[in-house]
Amino acid sequence: MFDWGGVAGDLTDITTGALDFMGGGGLAGEIVKGLGYTIGPDIVRGMVQGHHAWAKFLGGPAKQELARLHQSLHAMLHRDLAAELKAAGFPRVGGRGGSITNWAEYFAENPGRHDEAIAILQRVTLEFDRKNGTKVSKYLDEALARGKASASPPSP
Repeated sequence: MFDWGGVAGDLTDITTGALDFMGGGGLAGEIVKGLGYTIGPDIVRGMVQGHHAWAKFLGGPAKQELARLHQSLHAMLHRDLAAELKAAGFPRVGGRGGSITNWAEYFAENPGRHDEAIAILQRVTLEFDRKNGTKVSKYLDEALARGKASASPPSP
């Protein structure tokens, strides 16, 4: 009946554009300031967050183009990924026993599992995009393509 994926994607693009307009300060900031309000980058950052599509704990570089997600979607994506990794028998994500160092040690002890974890990351990201009208998998594909030479697990 309705193509909610398309609508969600359109709304995401519109919202991102509006936030870029407001976050840039420029004309939007001046218009809003003229109305007696101030919109600064802290407010915009609270709404939209940068997401490392190629998770750092899975060997992704700290410096990569970040996918922009509303904070609730960002948290949901992290929950989905953590749940899928846990279901596949991987260590916890984050916290005690789930640090980048813990994951590096795990992959050093279980070298064949890194590719499996990356495949789960790709699947979860693609399913998340389809469900929510986001484009995180595009960022992941680009990051993985750029990092092919270093697509190994993080070192302990």
